[in-house]
Formats: sequence, structure tokens, C-alpha cells
Amino acid sequence: MWALPDIKAMNNEAAANAAQLKRAVKSRKLGGKKLKCECADWGSCGTCEGDIHTYLWYDIFSDDPKGILALCDKHDGYTGSPLEGYFTCEECGRVMIENYTWERYESGGLCLNCLFDKNIGAPDNWIDQEFCALPKDDAVKIMRKAKHLIPVEGTHWKKHLEFIANAEFDSSDGHQISGADIQDIVKRACTQASDGRCILILDAAYQFACSVGVYIRKE
Repeated sequence: MWALPDIKAMNNEAAANAAQLKRAVKSRKLGGKKLKCECADWGSCGTCEGDIHTYLWYDIFSDDPKGILALCDKHDGYTGSPLEGYFTCEECGRVMIENYTWERYESGGLCLNCLFDKNIGAPDNWIDQEFCALPKDDAVKIMRKAKHLIPVEGTHWKKHLEFIANAEFDSSDGHQISGADIQDIVKRACTQASDGRCILILDAAYQFACSVGVYIRKE
């Protein structure tokens, strides 16, 4: 098993250091020291060359920068991914860390938060009680197409949606390992929703399992 870092503590630290990091990305100095290329200590990369380019990097758990990437002219291959382990979201334009654990925070060039915003606004991603009348195999096929829009410990969704319940499934063969029947959860969700609709979201990806959650629009 793996454990996430303390997201709350990281967010608090980022909020406290945000102004300092934003100054440092312009001055190229942090803590009174000049920033050096991230590749400077990688013997296989050879000698660094040219000016230093700096990028604030973020994660999907807060709006404050978590750190700075510094790269020299030689190693700054900025073509959407300034350094292995990071990506640039095509929607919000932020340099983002790819992951802390088994989940990936990027899909189709977007960070999960931007992907979430895009998908909850698409009517075709919402289902109603007709889902509950489908043969079990058809319902499972639809459920397995649920998009990964929410990471473990993510909070961006809370501004928009209300969580009803989830079910967990084995990653290798797809058999359910916890939670109620997904059609029963959807029936309950559609009954509670003012518009009679809900959305299926893959809201956690672990090493050996994943979770599909059922959500309705927040009133």
C-alpha cells in the first residue's frame, strides 16, 4: 500500500510560501542563493549551459505554487513538459506535477481539475434512472467508462457536486470488492437530485483497485 503526503500540510506551506516563490521565479534566487539547473547534479546530462529559466509548478490540490523548476538553456526542452514528472495543462497553462502516488493528474493534456470542469458541463456525461433498468452487463460497461476526474484527497469537486456513494473494484479483473450495487446507488442519487440526473466518476485509483463514485449537482 501507499500513503499520500499530508495534503493539508502541503497546502498550508504552499500558501505561506507563495509570495516568496513568485518573487524567486523572477529573481532566479531563493533563500539568497541563485537557482541552478535541475539537471546540474545529473552526471549523465553533461555540463549545463546558458541562462537559467524558471517555472512555478503546481499540483491539483490547491491554487498556490508548490515549488520552482529551474532549467538551463541546454536542458530546457520546454515543449509542454519542462522536466520528466511534470506537464503543462493546456487549459489553465500551469506546470503541474504528474503524480504523488499511483494516480496520474493529467489526461489528454489537461490537469484533472480542468478535465473535471469540462466534463461536468457536458450533458452526455450525466445519466438518469434509465440506467437502473439496463441489463447488468450493459450497466457495467457504462460504469467502466467513468472518467478519472477526481484524485484521492481532491477537493475541487466539492464546489460543484454532492457525493452520494461509491463502489470499489479490483483493477486486474474488475470484480467489485466493496460498496452497494452501482445501479442501486444511481437510483438513490437520481431520486435525490433536483434534476433527476447523476454522474459516474472514477474518483480514486490505487495500485490494485479503483473507486467509482456517484455524484449529483450541488443545490
